[in-house]
Amino acid sequence: DAVLTQEPARALLRAAPADAARLAAELEASGRVAYAVPEVFRPMELRSRYVPNDPLFAEQWALENAARAERAAGGDVDAPRAWTYTLGSPTVTIAVLDDGVQLDHPDLEANIASAGRDFTVYPPVEGAQPRVAADRHGTSVAGIAAARGDNGLGVSGICPRCRILPIRVHRSSNLGVAEAFRYAVAQGADVITNSWGYSPSVRRHGAAANVDAAVRDAIDSAAREGRGGRGTVIVFGMTNEPVDNCGAHPDISAIESVVAVGVSDRDDRIGGSGFGACMDLVAPAKPERLGTAGSATTDRTGIDGHTEGDYFDGFGGTSAAAPLVAGVAALVLSLNPELTRDDVLRILEHTADKIDPAHAAYDAAGFSVRAGHGRVNAARALVPSVAITVTPSRVAPGEPFSVTVAATAPFGLRSVAWRGNATGDAALDVLHLQALGGEAYRSVTWDELVIERPGTYALEALAEDLRVVEPAAGYPHRAKTEGGAMASLTVVERADVDSR
Repeated sequence: DAVLTQEPARALLRAAPADAARLAAELEASGRVAYAVPEVFRPMELRSRYVPNDPLFAEQWALENAARAERAAGGDVDAPRAWTYTLGSPTVTIAVLDDGVQLDHPDLEANIASAGRDFTVYPPVEGAQPRVAADRHGTSVAGIAAARGDNGLGVSGICPRCRILPIRVHRSSNLGVAEAFRYAVAQGADVITNSWGYSPSVRRHGAAANVDAAVRDAIDSAAREGRGGRGTVIVFGMTNEPVDNCGAHPDISAIESVVAVGVSDRDDRIGGSGFGACMDLVAPAKPERLGTAGSATTDRTGIDGHTEGDYFDGFGGTSAAAPLVAGVAALVLSLNPELTRDDVLRILEHTADKIDPAHAAYDAAGFSVRAGHGRVNAARALVPSVAITVTPSRVAPGEPFSVTVAATAPFGLRSVAWRGNATGDAALDVLHLQALGGEAYRSVTWDELVIERPGTYALEALAEDLRVVEPAAGYPHRAKTEGGAMASLTVVERADVDSR
């Protein structure tokens, strides 16, 4: 109803928000203008990336897939974008329960929190360094999680400024393993990563023989009481055999209080590792039974390593996937150490990418027994993220439907909201907002919604975190669904509803 500015080639008109899209369409259809568009404010991102100077970083495809332009979905955890927000904090410690970690490895030494402890002997002794020639696995696991990045050497861990607490448990007894978990908690471990499990011959005897009460109690207590009652994040790699880890003969990764991790490959395909209803996430790594190349990591130096050099480019399986997820969890805790164990898990699950849908067969809640909640994404986990669903997505005029908005934010959610995306329906396009109290994860549903006019409508969701009022420079404190992430609602004539 008013011309705000006018130049020979263009004019800016003012209209009610609900009318803007309709008026723009009418003007463009009239043929009197070259084009007409409503003014919109779309979320922008600075296309920044933090690429470390480690010479083998290009071979760490799980952190950044150099060939992602040739591949459908990328296959990596988007580490360079995650590192624009944090490289991790030296106040966050990842305990590595394994066969020992080389304490003086040049790419690990700066991040070693202490010499750790060896629980393969009784009484346990100080120092978790490798003891025999075969002890090389833990050094590679530690490098995936927290090798020192940007130091001009070798590789970078996903959390390159986090600390490593080495704990030797391979060939330990059940009581030694239980004591190792208690030790990790007592030493202040925020995350405990485990790239081991009991052999199939043990699992066939059932859960009681696999994980006895002593080990289960130590794990459950750590997840419940660690970090001053906020809970330690405990990650376990699932088996490298493609078998159900959660059924009649459950693996140790089936314990409810752990984060169970399977494998995805460089093409974002699932498979090659354990699966089941207890699965939480998959992470990119070399599958044992597929041809994907391994990701470079630290190797025990000298002749006792996987190679004769200081690094190994063939590491893979859930041994690599588990510490990758553990390191992403540590990045999240580096931003906000007050998060609970459950907060961290919900963030990782909510922000995971739904890869390989044809084979994963995700259910309506976004869960798959083959992929869990999807492939972990470090960059998405560190910022507010929001998703929207409409149920049912096809209705008749006047038939009720519901809209659900789910969001996460490491600094806590201030609000979630949704609205129609320039649908022309004023009741739909108005902002529907729910104020929140700082939860790290929240799902909110609006019920008994109706629309009378047939058509297809795009709905978008929005979220803000608690720091949006006083934002930190360079950190996106708002989230908005875009493009294919929007929900679609189709309103059809009543006679057509039965065909849905």
